[in-house]
Amino acid sequence: MFWFLRLFLAHLIADFPLQTNKIFEFKRSTPYGILAHTGIYFLISVILSIPYLRYLDAVIFLIFLFSIHTLIDVSKVRNFLSKDGLKEFLLDQFKHFLSLMLVFLLPSGNRVLYLSLPESLRFIERFYNSDYYILLGIGYFFVSFAGTIFYFYIVKTFGIKNFFGKEGISTKSKYLEVLFRSVIFFVYYKFSFFYSLIVFLMLRILEILANKNYKGVGSIFLIVLYDFVFIFSMIYFLNNLLGT
Repeated sequence: MFWFLRLFLAHLIADFPLQTNKIFEFKRSTPYGILAHTGIYFLISVILSIPYLRYLDAVIFLIFLFSIHTLIDVSKVRNFLSKDGLKEFLLDQFKHFLSLMLVFLLPSGNRVLYLSLPESLRFIERFYNSDYYILLGIGYFFVSFAGTIFYFYIVKTFGIKNFFGKEGISTKSKYLEVLFRSVIFFVYYKFSFFYSLIVFLMLRILEILANKNYKGVGSIFLIVLYDFVFIFSMIYFLNNLLGT
């Protein structure tokens, strides 16, 4: 589980905050764009797997993940214009998650290998070696960045607005949503579920009404419900893992 968590964090970082509009547009226009994205993913995965690089099976597995990620993204880009909805997004992420799960089949995949760095870099060592901080990072990127893309697909499915333009999601829309979800995440951990729920309902309903993303009352209900389940189920699951 130790290495798997770090590989999952690498996937979230590379697939969401580091997949900018320029990378997204580059991916759609040329195969080299896909390689640029999966190359970034490979680099982050290697960095978060440094203690495992002494094992040949681990190195081969990282190359395998890079290859699988590339193939999945090639297939996704080919079908982008005809099939780009919530179902396709969830299926795409499920494929990536399933490929990461294969790490448990490796001899080195079940080893707990800690990072050892010079004194000046001990803060990086503490972060890497702590499942608490890694899980917190996974929770944050999942709720804030992956959740942003999920929310825009929810609006596209149940509302009337399509945030996905030819050049990707507008930077303003994307990072306002990331900020909104970051506030929910930190209010929950700083204060309580009750306060985060109040902030969530207040800000989400105001945002939907202001942007007119909905078709009717039923549309608002479904958008808020799916978003609520996504955010708070992840936070609840994370809390149980962290024991907080």
